[in-house]
Amino acid sequence: MVNIKRMALGALASNCYIITGGNNEAVVIDPADSGEVEAYVELNGLKIGGIIITHGHFDHFAGVNALKRFSGAKVYAPELDSEMLASADKSWAWFMQGKEFEPVVPDKTFSDGDRFTISGIDFSVMSAPGHTAGSCLLFCESAGGFFSGDVLFKDSVGRTDGFSGSDRLMRESLAKISALDGNFNVYTGHGDMTTLADEKMYNPYLQN
Repeated sequence: MVNIKRMALGALASNCYIITGGNNEAVVIDPADSGEVEAYVELNGLKIGGIIITHGHFDHFAGVNALKRFSGAKVYAPELDSEMLASADKSWAWFMQGKEFEPVVPDKTFSDGDRFTISGIDFSVMSAPGHTAGSCLLFCESAGGFFSGDVLFKDSVGRTDGFSGSDRLMRESLAKISALDGNFNVYTGHGDMTTLADEKMYNPYLQN
């Protein structure tokens, strides 16, 4: 198993996750700001092996470039949200009060079905569009579940009224999630983490 540190960062308290394996290397997911992440990494003697963006809204990638400059780590992001990473308007940058927009150019992109390993930690991608075209679930077996970005929250789901959002695609994605076998930890993009079993039981958006 891995150690997972959650930080709620930025104006929208977006969840940033720092995942550490047994080699003092960390993977950072969705840094809305870099300062607290850098402090945590330095305090714990860690090296950042990679930075992952779950989807193309600025409250999930506002700290990426600064963290890349600090660490030299490669940036991974959904291919279908590349256009959003380059646009303040399409990424809803105005929600991040006082944070200057800086476009992100990922070093590597991923799509549905892709698998990749960063610092010895394996990830696999399940496309889950609706919140954005590139939204996905990032499965991580060593974390016991998946990172859901803004697709699935505790008792709720992501909004669909932004650039490349779609009510129809969100319904299809939620049906796919509801059909998953087994239980998973769900590391959400905002708010408390949850489990898939609890969401199937209590989340009205996952009810058949």
